[in-house]
Amino acid sequence: MSVESDPKISYHIGDSSFGRLLIAASSKGLCGLMWGDGDRELLEALAERFRRFALRPGLEKPQRWFEPVNRFLGGDPVDLAFPLDPGGTAFQRTVWRRIRQIPLGRTQTYAGLAKDLGNPGGVRAVAGACAANPVALVIPCHRVIRSDGGLGGYRWGLARKRRLLSLEASMVEDGPWRLTAPAGPERVGAALPDPLSEHGSRQESGNP
Repeated sequence: MSVESDPKISYHIGDSSFGRLLIAASSKGLCGLMWGDGDRELLEALAERFRRFALRPGLEKPQRWFEPVNRFLGGDPVDLAFPLDPGGTAFQRTVWRRIRQIPLGRTQTYAGLAKDLGNPGGVRAVAGACAANPVALVIPCHRVIRSDGGLGGYRWGLARKRRLLSLEASMVEDGPWRLTAPAGPERVGAALPDPLSEHGSRQESGNP
C-alpha cells in the first residue's frame, strides 16, 4: 500500500487477558497488534510506527479482529490467518515471513533463524527485525529465543513472552490439537497474495 493511494489506518483499543490491546488495520490488512498498560502508551507507539499515516479511531467491526485473538489467548488454538499489511523493510518482511513458519508450541533461536536465512552472522539483524515487528502474536516473534535458552527480548515485555510460550505449550500438551474457525480473509478483509513479500506490501521509510 502506498502512502499516496491510501494513507489511512484505523484502530481500536480494547481489553485482553494480556492487558490493553490495540489492533490497527489498513484497507489491505492487519498492520498493528500491540499490548500496553495504557491507551496513551499504545497510541504513541502506533503514531511512532506509522508516522506518515492518518490514524483514525473506530476500526470497522472490531470484534472480527478481537474475538479470534481473545479466543487464542484463552487457550483455543484458533488459526489467526488474518490478511497482513505490516510494512517494514524487505529484510524485516523476510524475517517475519520465516517467523510465521515456526509451529505452535515450538521455538527457534535468533542464531538458528539467521542461519536459515543464509546469514549466520546476522543474529543482531534478526533480533532487530523481531523488535521492529508491529504485529504481535500473528507474526509470532515471541517464539524466537536465545541459543542458551533465555527468552531474549520482547517488545511487549518478557512477562507476556513467557506467558505466550507457556500458553502455546499447554495447547500442544492438550493435543491432538486442531485449528478451529480460521480468522480468514473472508471474515476480516481482502487477502494479499503474499502479505510479507517484497511486492505489494507497504514499506515504512524512516521507521525501523
